[in-house]
Amino acid sequence: MTSRLRMSNRRIIVLAACLPLWAFAQGPAGEPNVSSLSPEARAAMTGKSWKPGCPVALDDLVVVHVAYIGFDNKPKQGKLVVNKRIGDDTAKVFQELYAIRFPINKVAPWEDYGPGVYAEQNITVGFYCEKADDAPTEWSSHAYGMAVDINPLLNPFLDLHQAWWPKAAAQSAVRDGTPGKVSTRSEVFAIFTRHGWAWGGFDAGVPDYMHFMKPTVGDGAKMDRPYIVTGLQYIPGGKTEARQPK
Repeated sequence: MTSRLRMSNRRIIVLAACLPLWAFAQGPAGEPNVSSLSPEARAAMTGKSWKPGCPVALDDLVVVHVAYIGFDNKPKQGKLVVNKRIGDDTAKVFQELYAIRFPINKVAPWEDYGPGVYAEQNITVGFYCEKADDAPTEWSSHAYGMAVDINPLLNPFLDLHQAWWPKAAAQSAVRDGTPGKVSTRSEVFAIFTRHGWAWGGFDAGVPDYMHFMKPTVGDGAKMDRPYIVTGLQYIPGGKTEARQPK
């Protein structure tokens, strides 16, 4: 499928023994940080979210350390792996989501959970190297590091067999304004599209409500195209939108 509080040096020394090192790759509250993949991250990804033959190399990926607001209304921290071309942009998007206190269940790398499990456990993820569910001969935009799935248990995908995925999310398919859901009326939709991300909720006949992808345009293969979209304007009332399940 298809989130920082500044600490004194003394506090960092005291806390370093009990918190993972990536937790300190943060600026002021809500301000993410982008870093290259560590040797440990590369090892954890290889054979799981990334393998030889994927359309991007590990050197093309970065980790975005984000702060987000959980469903308990408390600040939390997580990691998203995305293409290095959109690392800073992804950081800005999640900084804005933090500012509006958009609730996210959990942000974590895909390889910590794997296919199906991440969606069933409502985990927001970025990169994973798999073929597209609605186009099995093509790489998913996640395989390029150009997509993010948000709260998948609240924002399911309608597959080609017209079944909601994950199965447990069928009851959440209606776009009713529940906190954590994405719809054209939600602030999360406005933030992503303002930054040039396309929403999977418009996919004809098979809406993918969890899915935001960064489009590229121009001649050549997806990652060879000369332009990355930096802003989109939503124009309501289109025929594709009208055909979507309500």
